[in-house]
Amino acid sequence: MRRRTAIASMLLVAFVAGCGGGGSGHESASTFVKRITREFSRGQSGRLWNELHPAEQAAVTRARFLACERNEGFGLRSVKVLETYPETIAVAGRDTPSTAVSVRVASDDGITIATLHAVLTDGKWRWVLQPSELAEYRQGRCPSG
Repeated sequence: MRRRTAIASMLLVAFVAGCGGGGSGHESASTFVKRITREFSRGQSGRLWNELHPAEQAAVTRARFLACERNEGFGLRSVKVLETYPETIAVAGRDTPSTAVSVRVASDDGITIATLHAVLTDGKWRWVLQPSELAEYRQGRCPSG
């Protein structure tokens, strides 16, 4: 199912700067990743685009993101954080500090274990797309799921 693949993609990509602390309103990287996962499950595409890394917002317009995501949700049962650790990732071609957050997501479609990254930008946590998804957006296509 496309939603399950999107969650797996999101979880395999990049989310956090630091070791799980800090962020908007003292929200931890772990809490941010859990919240983003809930937003995906609820089909809250507008909120998700608002929390996308600014470098990727520049590459993927809000209108394109909303059209591709279509506000589709999925049946989320639980999200469990397994581990967090610092990791450098590439964002807009630049090495960027992040915090990797490994999670176990249980949904109506089954269980996915993946690692997401959050990037702290201007005091707020931001998420990034999987490189293959970003490449498709840059080519004017919706990511295949």
